[in-house]
Amino acid sequence: MQSDIIKQQLIRLEQLLVQPATRLSADLLNRYLADDFYEIGASGRCFGKADVLERLPTETPPVITQQDFECRVLADGLAQLTYRATIQRDTVAYSIRSSIYRFYGENWQMIFHQGTACEPF
Repeated sequence: MQSDIIKQQLIRLEQLLVQPATRLSADLLNRYLADDFYEIGASGRCFGKADVLERLPTETPPVITQQDFECRVLADGLAQLTYRATIQRDTVAYSIRSSIYRFYGENWQMIFHQGTACEPF
């Protein structure tokens, strides 16, 4: 696959993952996250797939905007997407995010995600 095509596919997935309809659906989250998914949140807390499937559908989804996407193909069927995010809940928070995706079967699935808190950009 060409890197531009991969980048567009992964941006689309990242955008889907921040939508309330996806965050509130254990079925959709299960589809987009690999079974061995692992996350390090901006708070420093770590989560596996089961944690995310249990937690996210019970939360009020924040409004998340994303910008400055960059994609690196790490190996055949493995790519990293990085970007900046603004998260609006009661307050506004900023983070730099990194997601690693693996091509599994016919689809990309997220295997790792990290959000690192940062100053406003």
